[in-house]
Amino acid sequence: MGRRQSRPALLELFKSLEAESTSPRSEQDGATAWPGPGRSIRVTAGHLLVVGALVMILIVITWMIAFRQGELQARADLESVIFQPVVSDPVLAAPVVIEIPDPLEAGQESPFSAPLVGDPRQQGLFYFVLAETREAGALRLARFCRERGLETWVIPRDNAGLARVITLPGLTSTSRSEASCRDLDDRIGGIGLQWVESGGQSSLEDRYLVRWDG
Repeated sequence: MGRRQSRPALLELFKSLEAESTSPRSEQDGATAWPGPGRSIRVTAGHLLVVGALVMILIVITWMIAFRQGELQARADLESVIFQPVVSDPVLAAPVVIEIPDPLEAGQESPFSAPLVGDPRQQGLFYFVLAETREAGALRLARFCRERGLETWVIPRDNAGLARVITLPGLTSTSRSEASCRDLDDRIGGIGLQWVESGGQSSLEDRYLVRWDG
């Protein structure tokens, strides 16, 4: 009878030891919620997408703030330049007076007051003929040349209204080896180019020398 009663007692003893050995471990596991060394954390694709979306939102917000600040700064700089106060009013500023010397005061004859029509040629000298045309056109050409310092005259040819435009001074030779002839010819060529630029029909390239025998 004693042996039958000892078996249940041994089973209860083993059960109590097993309960005592497992209870502290369960309490310890419940107390430490954070993973310990050697334990891995499981990260899913959803977590990565959420983190990526948050990073992109932060980048966009940062860019928008920086762009807005730059735009405000640029606008402020532009307004400071446009609305800069004017130190002096250009309308009320003193006008600049340019004095043009009067050739009559210097003892020179004005090219506009001297007559254009006449015949100042001397016998035996050669004269450049710049053009032979209507008197009105001859007067315009002679006046244009005189404004540029070249003495020219209009000589009427006949009753048909034609006239010659000649230039002074007269020359003793028609050879371009002579300095006086070469210089006058080059001078006429330069004025001829200006005549074309101002609307003339010819650059005076048809000029020629004629001897005046009276």
